[in-house]
Amino acid sequence: MILEKKSLQYILMLVAASAVFMDYLDTSIVSIALPAITADFGIGSAVSAWVMTGYLLALSSMLLVFGKLADRTGRYREIFITGFVLFTLASFLCGISSSILMLILCRVFQGASAALMVSTATMLVMLHLPEEKKGLAAGMLATLGAAALAFGPGLGGIIAEYLSWHWIFFINIPIGIIGIIGALFVIPKAERVLQEKKPFDIKGAFLLAATLLVFLAGLEIGNSYGWSLPVIILLAAAPVLGFLFLRHEMKHADPVLPANILQNKIVICAAVSCLFITIVYLGSIYILPFYLTGPLGFGSALAGIIMLIPPVTMMLMGVPAGTLTNSFGCKKLCNISAIIGISASLFLAAAVLMQNPVLLFAGLILLGATLGINEGPTIRRITIHCTEDTQGSAGSLTYTVMNVGSVVGIAAYSVVASAASGSADIFTPGGIAVSCIFGAFCAVLSYVISRIAKDSCRA
Repeated sequence: MILEKKSLQYILMLVAASAVFMDYLDTSIVSIALPAITADFGIGSAVSAWVMTGYLLALSSMLLVFGKLADRTGRYREIFITGFVLFTLASFLCGISSSILMLILCRVFQGASAALMVSTATMLVMLHLPEEKKGLAAGMLATLGAAALAFGPGLGGIIAEYLSWHWIFFINIPIGIIGIIGALFVIPKAERVLQEKKPFDIKGAFLLAATLLVFLAGLEIGNSYGWSLPVIILLAAAPVLGFLFLRHEMKHADPVLPANILQNKIVICAAVSCLFITIVYLGSIYILPFYLTGPLGFGSALAGIIMLIPPVTMMLMGVPAGTLTNSFGCKKLCNISAIIGISASLFLAAAVLMQNPVLLFAGLILLGATLGINEGPTIRRITIHCTEDTQGSAGSLTYTVMNVGSVVGIAAYSVVASAASGSADIFTPGGIAVSCIFGAFCAVLSYVISRIAKDSCRA
């Protein structure tokens, strides 16, 4: 059902985008409060890091499963609203946590709840908005996500210092209540429900979750504690589980990841291209503060302000890029973003080696434009090449790829910078520059893979 009233269309966009905003906010806002959480519970930083890691692992491993559930049942409205309710409840439980174990478990619950919301957010706007508004909606999803990334750490720092870390979770409650009311008001009831009862692909869901959990946990542990033999074994198990998952999916009558997505070259190429763009963005965001606070000697506050440049640029580019998909085409915008990513990485590498502030600021602006131009068109590009009954899986695929790319980017840049610096303890300017050059190579791969997908339509 397409919403005819423009006011309802914009409310729907805001409701869907608010789900992405809350997800991104709870990814970014917690990082700055980890020292306060560590001190409050009297634990080590390695333990408190799981407050973030647990959330990301639960979110990443459940997105595709819930997207498939929405496609399978047609109950995307109920799934989305349930996610909002559970996320709000989980935020309250995180805020009142009296032990680190309770907080980590509640964060896992919160991550799974976020997966319910985010897996259906794209589906909602693609099914209920007219064609000319879908690009704008995709851009709005990207813009509010970028806004959360931009202002989350600063907001978290203010709350942790002047209130307490508990309030970084409590602020989700009013947003959640408004989102729930808006969703109940504006989202049409499902017109399509499950007619034929097929057994849910429990084995496929388990293999998918296990593959992502093993891979992402291996990267997180390796990046935090070192690349020991157990970590290598953990990472080696991921492709084995992934192979078993794909083999099972090809045989199952109703797989978690539909065959028409797995075998769709355009969708897979667009997803992999976005993966490499995300690696470039998050890897750079991770590594550059070491240069700002190390060789340049900037304080944490100044470094934090400078590192606002990419997410703010991304936020400003999101809506225009999404709007341009209708006239300019998704593929062209994705290709342009990859070219900008190459330029951003080379600018940043040169800035580090030459200690040139002009190149540094130019590189940071280009870095923000890279993901800002890419995210909305990628969402549109993937969903437009999927059938209506796989929109949940398509939207989930986009956000799964971006979550995986975030973890891979941080780990990959860390490994490259450590190897080039000759030490895992201190990143040298040369090591940081080499990691940026590695980013340029990733952006080249993104461009090549995006070009390989010969899109069947302009949008």
